[in-house]
Amino acid sequence: MAEFETERSEPMARLVREVPVSSAIGHLQHVFSGITDRLRTTPTEQVASRRRAWDNYQRACFGRGETRALAAGAIKSSFSLSETSFEPRGEPGIELPDATEVPAFAHLDGIVRLAAQLAIPEEFDEQRLVVTLFLFRVVARAGQVYEGFLHRDIASPQEPVGSVIFYPTVRTQNIEGAEFGVHFSDLPTDELRDRDHDVTFAPDEYEGAALVLRYPHNLAHGVRLGKNPHPVLTDATTDRADDAREFLDPSESTFVKDMAVLTFSRTTAIEVNIT
Repeated sequence: MAEFETERSEPMARLVREVPVSSAIGHLQHVFSGITDRLRTTPTEQVASRRRAWDNYQRACFGRGETRALAAGAIKSSFSLSETSFEPRGEPGIELPDATEVPAFAHLDGIVRLAAQLAIPEEFDEQRLVVTLFLFRVVARAGQVYEGFLHRDIASPQEPVGSVIFYPTVRTQNIEGAEFGVHFSDLPTDELRDRDHDVTFAPDEYEGAALVLRYPHNLAHGVRLGKNPHPVLTDATTDRADDAREFLDPSESTFVKDMAVLTFSRTTAIEVNIT
């Protein structure tokens, strides 16, 4: 993947759709497809355990991992999984696959380099940063409300972090609302919940794009309330196993949003409770 040039005057939060991003989106679609195929062979209980309580069990983690600390400039120019791997973190069983398990992972080197080029200004190239990758799928079945969230990628507003969220799949026809919003204030997240976001992006804007939260600002961000407008299916249940299967084989009327989240930080990007 070709190196992507960024300007130092770029805003703290922006959407990017240029050719390198669209290429990354295509590769990530194959990544999610490959992981979904693998998960279909695992017991339903293991799939259900991937659902995140802090997102009302409507989000499942398809994998996550982190690297050792690397110079930001080196991440931009020469990141390679053959030299630096994503190590498992958090609870067992949700480690990232490798290219032998999901061939599309062979393109992850270029995606990481691209994300670093987008998120990290040149003046921080000497800083040593941990790269963390999260792969998430959000679903909201027909008639369901998606309650959304608000958080920082690292809880302390003073801790520097930058993030790039790639959206390879967003079924915009199956959701109303669910805008992505960003706050530029350093106020604690709890004090921002009832305030308007400084900038918002609708699902049809971020679909197939990369949303860049520029290093080192650690911006509070999240998704507003959304609702799947389709009538509730007559055979719909609230059974946990049935909900878990919906992450792998969603109905045509189900809202689906896939996200590959890359964070760059001096410390581990720890998942925190999100309300």
